[in-house]
Amino acid sequence: MINVLQSMLDRRKLVKGGVAAGAVLALNPLWTPPGAFAQDEPDLPSDASDMDALIAGAQAENKIVSYGMPDYWANLGLMWETFMSKYDIAEHEDADLSSAQEIAKFLAEAENPIADIGDIGIQFAPTAIQLGVCAPFKNDTWDQIPDWAKHPDGLWAVQYYGNLVFMVNTDLVDPVPTSFASLLEPAYANSVSISDPAGAAQGNFTVFAAAFANGGDEANVQPGLDYFKNLVEVGNLKPTSPDLAQFQKGETVIGILWDYLALEFRDQLEGQVNLEIVVPEDASIAGPYASIINKWAPHPHAARLMRNFILSPEGQTIYAGGYATPILPDVEIPEEVAAKRPPAGAFASVRTIEDWNLGFVAFQQIANDWGPYVLGQ
Repeated sequence: MINVLQSMLDRRKLVKGGVAAGAVLALNPLWTPPGAFAQDEPDLPSDASDMDALIAGAQAENKIVSYGMPDYWANLGLMWETFMSKYDIAEHEDADLSSAQEIAKFLAEAENPIADIGDIGIQFAPTAIQLGVCAPFKNDTWDQIPDWAKHPDGLWAVQYYGNLVFMVNTDLVDPVPTSFASLLEPAYANSVSISDPAGAAQGNFTVFAAAFANGGDEANVQPGLDYFKNLVEVGNLKPTSPDLAQFQKGETVIGILWDYLALEFRDQLEGQVNLEIVVPEDASIAGPYASIINKWAPHPHAARLMRNFILSPEGQTIYAGGYATPILPDVEIPEEVAAKRPPAGAFASVRTIEDWNLGFVAFQQIANDWGPYVLGQ
């Protein structure tokens, strides 16, 4: 298992939430290996029942280090600024890593730990658990988190999710595509860009959404792979990524990505590039990201306090301010943010994975088959 993750680190840099062939090592996200709860300090809190002690411990540590939680992602810049100010913690450092890299570094650095907390695509939760890198902690809104979105023993918890959308440069694309089916039309030759499904959660979820759009489900993602094989054969898939710089340069003209990234990119490129955001009519998908706390965290109280904060109504509202959808059901999206999102009715096509055990198998199939089956490599 360590060799699998090391091989991922040796590849080109993956985007956040990466997944690669062989990465999903456990099929049951709720499985707990022997010794997963072993900790060097037995008095570390496993829940938020004593907030005074948690805050005091975090302030004494006076530092927190995260992996995969950069300022640009889902309003985390404001999240960190608010957290540090609220609890009078002086120092924060982050390394912008993929999910696989986060887990690999937690494991590799166990005897000399650096990071305290990470943010991973949900399909990596089984890997993190199987490798035993997670510490248990239940925040004070634990009961409000849906059961599917948390480990029953607190080893991980979903914080927010994105909905998959098309972002279209209307200066260069006409008409604007409205569905996966429409992307196959000749008008979109060499125009459709996605993240690498063998190396990114965003890309992996994109193939899953295409499967939904073509009659597939968790038990059968082959229609998604077949769809992209067809997209390649008709010449419409373009080998650029759906990131800010590529849109800014006009090299990516139709990108498939999370709504919170697309909306943020649109805001940043206002006045430079005319961008339209479309929720595909035939199917979209919700992609959750989960919090994990390093079992060997050098600042364990700060890590737990941060999870508690990001899953509080205040923290969830900050996520919403960055266009991410909060996991807590009663947190409302601010009016000024909702006004800049697609209308609520447009999200009617968004589907969720209902059977996560089947979903994890499907994620692995997508990662395995992307190169040899879809691209013929």
